[in-house]
Amino acid sequence: MQKKGTEKAFREVSASGSHYQIGVSIGKQCRDQALRMEKHLKESIASVPGMKLEKALAYARRSLPATEEFYPEYVEELEGFAEGTGIKFDMVWAMNVDFPDGRGRGCTDIAVNSEWTKDDCVYAVHNDDVSPYNFQDISITRIKPKDEPGFIGLCYAGMGPTAGMNAAGISLTGNALVPNDTKIGIPKMIPCRKVLREKGIYQALQAAMPEGRGHSFNNIVCDPNGEIYSLEGSATTFDALYAEDGWMIHTNHYLSPKMWKFEDNMHTWFSSIVRYNRAKKLFKKELGKVEVSTFKKVLSDHVGYPESICRHPDPALGVEDQTQTILSVAFDLTNRAAWICAGNPCEGEYKKYEL
Repeated sequence: MQKKGTEKAFREVSASGSHYQIGVSIGKQCRDQALRMEKHLKESIASVPGMKLEKALAYARRSLPATEEFYPEYVEELEGFAEGTGIKFDMVWAMNVDFPDGRGRGCTDIAVNSEWTKDDCVYAVHNDDVSPYNFQDISITRIKPKDEPGFIGLCYAGMGPTAGMNAAGISLTGNALVPNDTKIGIPKMIPCRKVLREKGIYQALQAAMPEGRGHSFNNIVCDPNGEIYSLEGSATTFDALYAEDGWMIHTNHYLSPKMWKFEDNMHTWFSSIVRYNRAKKLFKKELGKVEVSTFKKVLSDHVGYPESICRHPDPALGVEDQTQTILSVAFDLTNRAAWICAGNPCEGEYKKYEL
């Protein structure tokens, strides 16, 4: 446990109005985070042999037309974000685009319906495993567009939710995948944001897996009725896995046999295999008595350390290759509340945030 007074915390921001107004407001509130992300993106591009910034921005722009057709309101939001931060739109857009580096990170997810919970609530739960330096880029973001349900999300610089839940009780969590059919198309972050505008599970599933995408997460979409879907996607196809037993675990490799041929390199996912089986084993023991403390117990596990469910930097790796659990969140879809732990769940506590 951390000593009193040293608890980690995320920035909290909020905005409402038109999409453009939201973008401007969030951009102003998260300008320092956006500038750090811009700096890191430029450094990452410069580290690729033969790649120059202009070439990278041109590559990113090729995915803009498909996104404008799919979710034009969010493009407006990003235009406002560019104004709010003072960063050129081309760079803001590039920060949302999938560059073909072939690397995946992590994340461990749990979803469970009220059949198995002590408090009769539906939960969608997520450990976010990324580079340790990404911690400072996360904001707890409350957004209320004038024409969409409001939502609470864990967002990079206030945009691009890595996990979220809206006022209709629709949640989006999920895991990184590295499919071998990546192409130019709608970036994988955009469907995540669009899911949080929907009011029903049918519409949310449509938003999570659009035609014309260029990449995909494994998008886990849930509703307050306990409908739980894991959409294992690639650029060209997907499979919808349903939680037939009322609960689900997912990490970073394809579970559907239909999707195995799209796995870029299974040899890179031994951590995912360990985390999946370990989380499944631990969570199964808790069925019928699941509550928020259950998630802390499971998601703090260190079997396979440092590439465990609760991931920690590996000193044997270079800075760019290290992975850490920078946040953990349990969305209570029944009561529209989010329990958020900043940093590793083995060290922090889950604090309740109302939608």
